[in-house]
Amino acid sequence: MKLILAGATGLLGTEIIKQSLQIREITQVVALAHQPVQLDKSIDSSKLKIIVLCDYGDYPDDVKAEFANADACIWAVSVTPLRTSKAELNRVFHDCTKLGFEAMYEAGPARPFRFMYLSADGIFRDPTKKAVIMADYHMIRCNAELMVLKFPTENEGVEVCIARPGVIANPSTWSRALVANLFRIVGFFGRSLPNIQRSELAAAVLNQVMDGFEKEALLNADLVRIGQRELKFSSMPYRC
Repeated sequence: MKLILAGATGLLGTEIIKQSLQIREITQVVALAHQPVQLDKSIDSSKLKIIVLCDYGDYPDDVKAEFANADACIWAVSVTPLRTSKAELNRVFHDCTKLGFEAMYEAGPARPFRFMYLSADGIFRDPTKKAVIMADYHMIRCNAELMVLKFPTENEGVEVCIARPGVIANPSTWSRALVANLFRIVGFFGRSLPNIQRSELAAAVLNQVMDGFEKEALLNADLVRIGQRELKFSSMPYRC
């Protein structure tokens, strides 16, 4: 299997690379990033191809050539909403996603070509609804999701899925662990805010692009369930 990962240097992206390189069925990983990906020297990166892009909306011919015969893409490109203008949010979440998908499809992917779009928990599917907090961000994410869901109707042999994780926690750093614990504490006083371990989310999205999408949209609970199952399976001594 040939996998494309867009957003390779983010919190999730580096974990996806780490796990994908350990999966025998994944024979090639094409990682798109704004800067070189730093991996532990103990990891065998022989099947990893890192492509550094200045812009996720621009794909020269030599980059498109690397997309040929890809089986799947995990689109994990993101920016921090509170520090980004509305125009830039729309460009990153909507326009770059569209241009990236088009570049991959034009390169001639495998059939089916599975496209996993990483969105966020709590995004309304109805564009007429307005979120109380960060309304522009939610609206742009909603429009991006609706655009991705149209890819199969406009492009033959394409399958799509929207992943909607909650807060991504990384227990390997004290700050992320603190955030995760705070969200658990909040749960005692009201509605529990969804959260997921970084390793669980990476395992879940990799399973879905490899084995097929369970459904059109995977909520945080779905991702936790799938991720925990896959991590448990991968820890078994008899797995190749």
